[in-house]
Amino acid sequence: MPAKTVEMIVGLKVPDNTAVTALQTLQKIGFNKIINVKREDYYKFLIEGDENKFKEKICKVDILVNANKHSYNFLIQKDTTTKILVKNINDDGSEILSTLKNRLGFKNIKKVEKAILWSLSIDADEKEARKIAEKAAKELLVNENYQEYEVL
Repeated sequence: MPAKTVEMIVGLKVPDNTAVTALQTLQKIGFNKIINVKREDYYKFLIEGDENKFKEKICKVDILVNANKHSYNFLIQKDTTTKILVKNINDDGSEILSTLKNRLGFKNIKKVEKAILWSLSIDADEKEARKIAEKAAKELLVNENYQEYEVL
């Protein structure tokens, strides 16, 4: 059976202070067209076996999703926001993979990637919004010494 990719996005149900601070800071440094910022954890799993059974189990793992404070989704929402995926360069996911496989019994996971998904609501057309997001990433949301990013 070929390996399958499963993406999971985990966000807070309560206001995210980091996202609020990022928005305030971006506006203070001149990004007046950014009207909202949302931050979520992004996981990408390479698995073998039944995708639906995996999804049923992985969303209950409390080190990834705390049912009291997180919501989750298996699709990146298609909406009007501009999305930036920020990943630590030297993070190969081996720590979280080891925990999931060895401590929590997820033997069917072959690889895990973790990143931060920023969603920016920008008062501009798509082309300009992409440029603004790129600049915001470089100026605040990404530390290029140890992170890389992609505007989705």
